[in-house]
Amino acid sequence: MKIGITLGDPAGIGPEIILKGIPKIRNLKNLLIFGNKDILKRAARDLHILYMYRIIKNNIIDCVNNVKFHYGKPTKQTGRAAMQSIDSALNYGVDIIVTPPIVKDVIRYSIPNFIGHTEYFAKFFRIKNFAMVGLWRDKKIMLLTTHLPLRNIFRYITPKHILKKIVLLDWGLKKYFNIKKPLIGVSSLNPHSFEFSLGEDENIKKGIVMAQKKKIAAQGPYPADSLFNRNFDGFLTMFHDQAMIYLKSKKDGLNFTLGLPIIRLSPLYGAALDIAGKNRADVSGFVTAIKEGIKIFKHARRYEKQ
Repeated sequence: MKIGITLGDPAGIGPEIILKGIPKIRNLKNLLIFGNKDILKRAARDLHILYMYRIIKNNIIDCVNNVKFHYGKPTKQTGRAAMQSIDSALNYGVDIIVTPPIVKDVIRYSIPNFIGHTEYFAKFFRIKNFAMVGLWRDKKIMLLTTHLPLRNIFRYITPKHILKKIVLLDWGLKKYFNIKKPLIGVSSLNPHSFEFSLGEDENIKKGIVMAQKKKIAAQGPYPADSLFNRNFDGFLTMFHDQAMIYLKSKKDGLNFTLGLPIIRLSPLYGAALDIAGKNRADVSGFVTAIKEGIKIFKHARRYEKQ
């Protein structure tokens, strides 16, 4: 089991959470940091935690150009450094990747159509059936659509697309979370479900019925404002904010990319440019992502041996 840690944007909190988080992991033997020793050593010196750099320096693979950076001010060069780290980890062939936050705006100088980690990883592995799943404690929340303008969401609210994602979630809950007979709750698109629907929630219902005919225990659609109070093993939401408003209100939420041949996780927070370089970043979500990645990896291996 090889665990890869990417650098994130050097101008953000990526180097800080690596320096402060990795020493909290007991066994560092199989853990690789795809970054740059000079960048991480400088960050450690600036944050007055040079002793933490010494703990992790032998785990660092020097694969990223040493770039000048100013905390809180990402540039085209820091965006390239973040992507060099990601590409190196992907090409190395790790089993688990944990990704500190990047800054998408500066990455788009080099990759104009860049959307995010999820879509980039799926393209690398040539995977078409994938999804973003938010994790928090026992909550596992899949997004039907991810980073789209709201007006573009409606084209994806079709019975077939709903069915496809329910099937993927059902499989993922069994393989990665050891849930033998998952019960899945599906959100409506509109407030109060059918009350304000113009056909969208009827399509969601049709997709649920199609899943039920495949012996999948899916129910709904339920209003998104109260969905997560219900007792389900997994949830399917229609768009980004239905899931993320709930998840980002919690501490230590995670982002899991379902459908890849590897395990990919990240903490659910951004580059935090306002506190970068100030030694104020909370690393608990990052540490949780590594530990959860190991757990998910073990579940997947047991599932594959059945």
